[in-house]
Amino acid sequence: MSIDGYETTRLSLLDMAMEKLRTGSKKRMLDRIIIVSKFQNSTKKDKKKIASDLDKIFKVTHQQLSQDLPSGIMIFYNQHVLHCFEASEDIIMILLKELKDNLSDILPDAKILSYSENIPCRLFSNGWGEVCLQPRMLEDKMETTESIEQVTIGIIKVIIGLADKVNNNVPKVNYRNRCNTFVSSNATLVPEEELIEYMVTNSQLQSLDGFYRHYTRPLDTVLDQEVEYPLQLRPFPYM
Repeated sequence: MSIDGYETTRLSLLDMAMEKLRTGSKKRMLDRIIIVSKFQNSTKKDKKKIASDLDKIFKVTHQQLSQDLPSGIMIFYNQHVLHCFEASEDIIMILLKELKDNLSDILPDAKILSYSENIPCRLFSNGWGEVCLQPRMLEDKMETTESIEQVTIGIIKVIIGLADKVNNNVPKVNYRNRCNTFVSSNATLVPEEELIEYMVTNSQLQSLDGFYRHYTRPLDTVLDQEVEYPLQLRPFPYM
């Protein structure tokens, strides 16, 4: 009995469907969240605590969940912070819980700017970066006629442009220090702090605490198979 090597390598429709599901599952594991927050009291000690706490979470989740380390960037302004996390849903929820439970005294005002599921690739392909910008006094409060959606899209576009510049100009060797040096010396690449202040104080954006409660609350749904439909009664017993 001869076995055709070509026949053994052909994929059935079932194999193709299963491969598509496996590929989709891998892509689904990568989400992205963008958060804007404001310091209670902006000090170097607070910034170091935030960075060290997140580093510990990254290492612990990497060991326990056996997943890739999160990528993204955290930008420290004078009074505000911009977070962009790229990781699995599990790790992002752990990060949000840390910000909500243990860092809320440092960052009491935090808003969810964007949450994207099933992203095809990472914006920051070289890993996690941490940037401390030179402090400066805020100018007048920002006023705009654009909707909150348009302003949000504008910030996301700036972050995408920043990621492209960082990926092309910052090597992987000693990435975090070089990323800090590159971005802090090119502050025009990041969203202005007045814009971050505008988003933090905007009531249309959902707070971190409210988002976490809403996202982790079990849904009270009733499946069709759990519904007991009444039997149809005949108008007369003998019919």
